[in-house]
Amino acid sequence: MRRVLVTGASGFIGRGLLPVLVARGFEVHAVARSAQPAMSGVRWHAADLLTAAGRAHALSAARPTHLVHLAWEVRPGHYREDPVNRLWAEASIDLLALARAGGAARILGIGSCLEYGPQSGPCDERTSLCRPTTLYGQAKLATAEAYIAAGAVWGRVFVPFGPNEPEARLIPSLIRSLHAGQSFDCSHGGQLRDFVYVDDLAQMTAAVLDGELTGAVNLASGEARSLRSVIEHVAGLLDGRHLLRFGAVEAIGVDAEPILAADVRSLRGVTAGVPLVGFEQGVARDLAWWIERLPRRM
Repeated sequence: MRRVLVTGASGFIGRGLLPVLVARGFEVHAVARSAQPAMSGVRWHAADLLTAAGRAHALSAARPTHLVHLAWEVRPGHYREDPVNRLWAEASIDLLALARAGGAARILGIGSCLEYGPQSGPCDERTSLCRPTTLYGQAKLATAEAYIAAGAVWGRVFVPFGPNEPEARLIPSLIRSLHAGQSFDCSHGGQLRDFVYVDDLAQMTAAVLDGELTGAVNLASGEARSLRSVIEHVAGLLDGRHLLRFGAVEAIGVDAEPILAADVRSLRGVTAGVPLVGFEQGVARDLAWWIERLPRRM
C-alpha cells in the first residue's frame, strides 16, 4: 500500500490535493495543527511541525512511503518577511531527513515562485538564476536546495486561486468588494502573472508525486496574464467594471515585478492526459463558490 503524508493539509492547497490523492489510490494521512472535519479516505493527525515532537509523531503515525510537504506560514500580509520562515526552513529540512530515515521513497516539497526573484521572462527551473528578494523566498530556496540534494522533487507554485483561498488575496477581495457594490482599488495592472486554478494545481501536484521527476519543477499554468485582464474578467462576470480603480494603489516590492510566470515544459512531461479546468472555467467555479457564501445583496 502506498501511504502518503500531506502536511499543511487543512490549508488552501492541501484541501484540494487530498481527494485527488485518494482517487489515485493512496492511503492518505493528513497533518494539521488541530482536529479537522472527517473527509472520506483521509486519516487526520494533529501535530505542530515546528516542534521535533510534532514531526516525530506525524511520521510515526503515518509511516509514509510518500510525503508532500506543504506546511508553511502563508498568511497574506505577514508571510513574506515573517521571521518564522527561518524556523519553517529548519523544520522542513529535519522533516526531510526523518522521512528518508523512516523509509519514505518519494518526497515532494512545495515551494514558491518567489524563490526566483526578479526575472525578464518566464521562469525556467533549469536555467533561471534564483535571486529571491523576500525572506520567504530565501527560506524556501534554502529548503529547496536541501530537498534537491537529497534526491527529492521540489514544486514551485505560482499564483493559485480558487475555493477556500484566503479572503485577503486578490481574487477573493475583488469578488467580495464588487459583490457588495463597493469600488475596488488596485495598481495599474500591467504586471504579468501565472494564475493556476487550485484543482488544476492539485492534479499537477499529484501527477508529479506519482512520477519520477527529481529536482525543481514549476507548478503553474504556463500562461502569463496581466493583472488588469484578470481583474477585468472577474469584474465583467459581476457587471462591476465601473467599480474598478486602476492606479489607485502603488505597486511596490514583489508586487511591482513586471513578470512572474512559468516555463512548464518539465511539468507537461508528467501531466499529459491529466484533466485540467483552466482559467476561465476556474474563475466561474470560484465565483459561484464565493457567491454561495456571501450575504445576498438587497
